Amino acid sequence: MQVTTADKLLDAVLELQEKYNSETFRFLYDELSPKLYYLCLRYLKNEAEAKDALQETFVIIHEKISLFKGLGSFEGWAKKIAVRHCIYCLKKKKISTKLMEHQTPFTVQKEFDIDLQEAHIKTQLKAALQQLPDGFRTIINLYILEGYTHPEIAEMLNINEGTSRSQLNRAKAALRKLISARK
Repeated sequence: MQVTTADKLLDAVLELQEKYNSETFRFLYDELSPKLYYLCLRYLKNEAEAKDALQETFVIIHEKISLFKGLGSFEGWAKKIAVRHCIYCLKKKKISTKLMEHQTPFTVQKEFDIDLQEAHIKTQLKAALQQLPDGFRTIINLYILEGYTHPEIAEMLNINEGTSRSQLNRAKAALRKLISARK
């Protein structure tokens, strides 16, 4: 039977839960940091903030590793910590995800028509996402990229569910507008 990266991560976590070992923690860091960094970068606008959030995420992981119970993957557990920490960073900056007054209401939700397999479209999309206001970018990250539901988003961001839904629609419209302006 082939040993997967997930198996190696779980073995490392079990070892760390018994006794701290810097080499084992370094293994976790090396395996997860690239994915967690890009996750942080999706939420935070610049590399310095994303790197800070990544380091703080690993401090939290180190402190709370004993709380991991093996339900689901360790990588998923670590991603949740990173997402929540990024949201904390945004809140700390007093970024509001409330409705923006200057935006016109968006009533009809159109589905994304973007083929994410094409490299130039991926690049365009990443650049457009970074241009969105923090609130819009956060909603898109949570709902579309991370798969959270509107009730979960509402709880995380301390907003009501309707606000989450309307912000997502407005964020999609803003993203479409940015992408079409680049063509």
